[in-house]
Amino acid sequence: MKRAAFIRILAAIKLVSNNVSVVENFNNKALVTLKIPEIIGESPKQFRSFQKLLSYSSYYSIRPDSNGLLITLEYEWK
Repeated sequence: MKRAAFIRILAAIKLVSNNVSVVENFNNKALVTLKIPEIIGESPKQFRSFQKLLSYSSYYSIRPDSNGLLITLEYEWK
């Protein structure tokens, strides 16, 4: 993945949730953490979009949190 693709993905994530934390380092990696109340897929398109978001990541974790879900995504680019 190119860094420009990561920037587009990050912009889309920030449209969905305002509770986003991003840590970018110099080894062409970024760690993105989101806190969301729930994941609801109302259409096949939304489900495919979520699958695509996960497929671009090199690592992901979805864990329950006190107020919902904590999603951690790691992205690498060339």
